[in-house]
Amino acid sequence: MNRNITKVLPYFIVALALFMFASLHFGWLNSFFYGAENSHVQGIDYFAVPKSYLNLLEGRSVFDTWGGVPYGPYSTWYLAHPAFSVFVASWFSFFEPWTGYWVFALFTLCLMGLSAYFISRLSSNKLNKQIAFLILLCSFPTFWLLYVGNMHAPLVLALTLILIAFVEFSNENNKRASHLLFAGLLISFFSKPIVLLMLPLFLLLKETRFTTIKALLIYGFVSLLFIIVPVLNPQGIGWTKLTSLLLEPAFIKEHMNIYKNGFVLNEYMKDNSIHWLNLIAQSDYKFMHIDVFSLPVFMDTFLGHETSAKIYKLPIYFCLALSVGVACIDNKRIKLESALLLVMSISLTFFLSYNTIWEYQFTSFLPVLALLPILKEKNVFYARYIKPMFITGVLVSLPSLYFLVHDGDFQSPMALSLIRITRIIPVLFIFIAMSIHLLIAVKRHASLTAWRNFSFSPEKLFFD
Repeated sequence: MNRNITKVLPYFIVALALFMFASLHFGWLNSFFYGAENSHVQGIDYFAVPKSYLNLLEGRSVFDTWGGVPYGPYSTWYLAHPAFSVFVASWFSFFEPWTGYWVFALFTLCLMGLSAYFISRLSSNKLNKQIAFLILLCSFPTFWLLYVGNMHAPLVLALTLILIAFVEFSNENNKRASHLLFAGLLISFFSKPIVLLMLPLFLLLKETRFTTIKALLIYGFVSLLFIIVPVLNPQGIGWTKLTSLLLEPAFIKEHMNIYKNGFVLNEYMKDNSIHWLNLIAQSDYKFMHIDVFSLPVFMDTFLGHETSAKIYKLPIYFCLALSVGVACIDNKRIKLESALLLVMSISLTFFLSYNTIWEYQFTSFLPVLALLPILKEKNVFYARYIKPMFITGVLVSLPSLYFLVHDGDFQSPMALSLIRITRIIPVLFIFIAMSIHLLIAVKRHASLTAWRNFSFSPEKLFFD
């Protein structure tokens, strides 16, 4: 049976990927997305990307998306690392807006395909290899990523490299694993720093500590340049104001929230530090929009009243505590398999704890989903529980249930909950399942004697 499937599946994947790409032009899949049917949002996230670099050429802030000469018909706010503007956005800045959009869509599809290729190389099972390509290239979140033109694909690649690194550590391919981890960290740092929550685990584990420190040093040095060098931070506010901001998180939340400000940028939001400070500005705010798919917004809509944003930070605190527990596991194989499981869990906290999650961002869940069958093949200690996690996770790759209600009152609480349920509930279920297995592993195998391995030698920083 599997043999017959593997003969046909590659042709199906290619045909479906081409169909989805053609749908960007012909609109065949528009009825599955609110934004495609009711708003003008195609390319809306892309146009801010080349505009950021064009701003630098004009002596403007990369974050001054709506200032100066317009680029494209509309745009969301640029929020990636300012270095991404120079290292990547510059490649597309000399195209005409819509030409650049299509080139960027191809670039995004290539990165998704590259992620699938790296995952597929871990498997000796032909079906599992093909499933990786099917999930990464043909999922509905991937289509929506292409549609809005967001620069999220580098993060997908970064997470893929980090996950693969831990598989390689388990296989004792430490040199290759360290290179993959290093690349994954830097790609995330200089695009979207979602891996910041993983750093405590990486610094606690002997296998990943020095690679992480090296990446952090580069990240810190480059980031500092983009704060202090005027040509890289043309509308910087200076150290005095920046220091005072860091001491006033309440001011940041009140005056640097793009939604509260009605999409008007003040001077603080044009300084390159906004890339980091926006995490504080958005930490408690819930944008109640039909296209927001976070657990906090889902629960507030479902319950009919506002809940505290602090409740949803519990998965983050839980994972941080588990980082210590995993580092204390004596058995090396169990420790590294648990570390991989924890990295996957931490990546899921983004959907559970952050307030503003757009549908395209579920593409960063796809590497986790694609890796699950391969981990079952490798017989990790939680292998027998992978099948229900994978089956549940497949729901995320399918259309949301918007298409069932788009002709009716799709703004009612019931309809909004229905639209979001096949995105957020599978992720929540998988997070809980992973957390239970991590707790079991820590309870059975953790020991304080494992701290003997926690040693730091400065000379190993570059020569380990």
